[in-house]
Amino acid sequence: MVRYLLKFSYIGTQYRGLQKQIGNDFVRDTDSIQGALETALLTISPKSLIRPFIILSSRTDAGVHALCNTGHVELENKYGQIYDTSRIKQYVNRYFTKCGHNIRLLECIPITQDFHARYCVKSRTYIYRFMIPKVDEEHRIPLVEGIHTFHLRTYNFDIDRTKRGTKLFMGIKDFTTFSAKDEGKRNIRYVRSLHSFTLEETQPLMPFDPLSKHFTYWNFICSARSFLYNQIRRMVGALFALGLGKITEKDIIVMLQVPSHYNWNPHATCAPPHGLHLLNVEYDPDQLRHCTILKEQKEKLQLKE
Repeated sequence: MVRYLLKFSYIGTQYRGLQKQIGNDFVRDTDSIQGALETALLTISPKSLIRPFIILSSRTDAGVHALCNTGHVELENKYGQIYDTSRIKQYVNRYFTKCGHNIRLLECIPITQDFHARYCVKSRTYIYRFMIPKVDEEHRIPLVEGIHTFHLRTYNFDIDRTKRGTKLFMGIKDFTTFSAKDEGKRNIRYVRSLHSFTLEETQPLMPFDPLSKHFTYWNFICSARSFLYNQIRRMVGALFALGLGKITEKDIIVMLQVPSHYNWNPHATCAPPHGLHLLNVEYDPDQLRHCTILKEQKEKLQLKE
């Protein structure tokens, strides 16, 4: 049995989220990204003796996208051989193309049991993309932006004030107010620390679209080792309310200093999911290199079998 680190991307629009929603592991759930990936791994040859079950590094909600997410899976075939990872990618991506899935397997790396896709993560980076009309009357958005970019329907948005607002979230904070209430009553640690949180101007996805010139485009870029459920979308939602003049910096400070699921300011709303993209999941490169099974190690493992 060999563990493989998977790197994959997806457009989350058509899925119910990353994680499988069906409790029975033997029922295929291709409406989730995890379920579609596991179903795709059933097509590899030789077939794995172990039913694929992916341990995810970073969970994303319905409608959220990823340029690079990760997970690991354990596979074993009747020959006791390590799979050719280029063939795994070929089988999996062929399945995605054939079935119309907006998912791509980017990389597949054989790793030792010491490496865990979730627990070994050093940092996760997300971007939240939005657009602002240059004139208040223009609301015809470029077609390609529709599922990737949140459209703020007013040009009267204070960018400088919003940039200053990102600094309020830096340092060690209790983000209870900025997380969704957990109905499972799990013991959750709400104190987190952001590595960085910035607001930067960016470019249209398709500059040649004649409608793209009517907007300015912006990315919130946020990095941390881990995030709470809905944390980024709630932080962004509060900053949208700040830039629109619906709340003040003091209101955000109060939400941070008096952490409670009941202390969310009603003038702010959670930002929609389609603007959020998981940009990357970072690992310690030395640790990953140390845990990667190289060609010489593959041959030794196969000789032992």
